[in-house]
Amino acid sequence: MQRESVEKHPKAKIFAELHYQKKPFILANAWDAASARIFEKAGFQAIGTTSAGIAASKGYQDGQNIPLEEVLDTVRQILSVVALPVSVDIEAGFGKDNEELVRNIKKLVSLGVVGINLEDGTGCMTSPLIPIDEQVAKIRAIRKEIPTDRLWINARMDAMYLGILEKEAALEETIRRAHAYLDAGVNSIFVFGAVNDKESISRLIREIKAPLNLLANPGLPPIEELEKLGVARVSLGSGAMRATLGLLEEISQELLKFGTYQSLTKNAVSYSALQELFIEKRKVLCQN
Repeated sequence: MQRESVEKHPKAKIFAELHYQKKPFILANAWDAASARIFEKAGFQAIGTTSAGIAASKGYQDGQNIPLEEVLDTVRQILSVVALPVSVDIEAGFGKDNEELVRNIKKLVSLGVVGINLEDGTGCMTSPLIPIDEQVAKIRAIRKEIPTDRLWINARMDAMYLGILEKEAALEETIRRAHAYLDAGVNSIFVFGAVNDKESISRLIREIKAPLNLLANPGLPPIEELEKLGVARVSLGSGAMRATLGLLEEISQELLKFGTYQSLTKNAVSYSALQELFIEKRKVLCQN
């Protein structure tokens, strides 16, 4: 890919700058076009995708079980309906080797994607983390072809999430990997899982020296406190999608047990509001 100035890719510049605001920006993770538009209308500054959400919506378990083409299909649909910068959770890259990995990410960039999450978990119990040198090689392969002013790489760190190490050892491993990944060319560090105590967050910010991304969860301090600590970004992950499915369960149980409709109608988007999400794609079916 030929190096191009960031002026040709204003959304890439906007997305990068979001990581250096005073207040953490919240990345709203969508799983389809409708959820992306709802997030955009609500006022979020950027859209991410959720790998678990997209996979579930297509009938797959998370963890690269969904064919990449189906992921790309959803990404195309999201990009076609939002004007915001879009970042994609590409998991471990969907590549059997680094050459295929880079090809896959180039496909995303060609669609207009300005950021990715790249994780170092394997999903395998016997070897749960990708060896650090292999992950570094992946990052360098990407950066060799795609410049940092065109694609923001958010390195997802799974050492703390997996629970394979004691807390102190997991923090040390996270910091060690973060330094290596940053040297290889990533832009920010996503410490995945419930990293909620202020002491750990402060240490990560102090020792990593790069924008820190955390996952929204019930124990995470409020945005105001995260701002004081210096957190750059908070991702919703699959939380909003799972909350939506929880509402479906509530609607189902109310109807089946009580025969009433309160949860079905209480906060529902109206039919006309649903149509207005995609008004620019409207087809005129009748003419005077």
